Amino acid sequence: MKIALLHATCLLVVTLAAALPVSGPHQNDLPRLVIYYQTTHDPLGRPISMLPLVTEMGISLTHLIVSSFHINRGGVIHLNDSPPQKPMFYTLWNETQVLQSAGVKVLGMLGGAAAGSFSTHTLDGDGASFEFYYGQLYGVLKAYQLDGLDIDVEQGMTQAGISRFVRRLRRDFGPDFVITLSPVATALRGGSNLSGFSYLTLEKQLGREIAFYNAQFYNGFGSMNKTDEFDRIIKFGWNPQKIVVGQVTAPVNGYGHVPFKNFNATIAALRRKYGHESIGGVMGWEYFNSGPVGVAAPWRWAQIMTAILRPRSRVDLRITTHKAKGLAQAWMESASSEVTLRTSSGGLVSAMVSNHGDENLPTVDYMAMVNA
Repeated sequence: MKIALLHATCLLVVTLAAALPVSGPHQNDLPRLVIYYQTTHDPLGRPISMLPLVTEMGISLTHLIVSSFHINRGGVIHLNDSPPQKPMFYTLWNETQVLQSAGVKVLGMLGGAAAGSFSTHTLDGDGASFEFYYGQLYGVLKAYQLDGLDIDVEQGMTQAGISRFVRRLRRDFGPDFVITLSPVATALRGGSNLSGFSYLTLEKQLGREIAFYNAQFYNGFGSMNKTDEFDRIIKFGWNPQKIVVGQVTAPVNGYGHVPFKNFNATIAALRRKYGHESIGGVMGWEYFNSGPVGVAAPWRWAQIMTAILRPRSRVDLRITTHKAKGLAQAWMESASSEVTLRTSSGGLVSAMVSNHGDENLPTVDYMAMVNA
């Protein structure tokens, strides 16, 4: 398969690429391995490659979720702190196509901790407001040929509002579009809920449209040190295949990190109780600094999760010399553009990487990936 390389010449390249078919081996979804990719650049403004998730041995990723899209009242959609078409994201959009060619489903995430996407002025608003902001989202999903949308509602939203949104996505994007939601785990059993609406009611009404739920078992909303929290959710009326167990991939990514040994024991116990392919899988927040190694080798977390969940599965990736050269060019364009970075204190700063010398050469050896 030829993948259209996205670069500075014209955003139309992205739109035309949406017509390309996604090839790759058929993957058994269960149990799923899902990783969020939010931090796109290192502190020097260099792109962080996601390709080790399909090039390193012993990883069987099923879904990658690009995070986080935000709808801004009176403005345009941003990916984190910048419009998604900015040159800083060229590497991201080229690499997501490579993952898709390997059979990985690539979704976007809308919402999260930043309020506004689901307010009464935007997607939970009247008909005119909904159509306006939904139209922006529709354009982004189409332009970047995303396979689905993860809906992370962390502000009050009405039951009617979330139902309207899910129905519209299914109508406009068809039966193969992957729709997921990301509630805190306690919201699935009638406990603390950041979203305002009932997830069980949504599941009873529109469960056939929703692929799975990335339940956040961390930050005080549940733990996977034992099976108790998962068991409570199932007793509340849920199908275990639809519950993907969300974990922070490193202690600094949130409260409630569970050591690998404990987590492995919990997953093994759930499998004995519900069956090998009767739990939805595991989700990790987020990629760039995942343990046990951290930023030097964040893919190690996915290797460990694959060994726990999907030891006999694999991805099939073919990289041509032409494709590798294009990826290297996209990396340099991403690195040499102005990059908006979030500081440790939460503020924003613009970084510019020099376009001269070895310091702007890719930190990823794309040519070493050539195998076709």
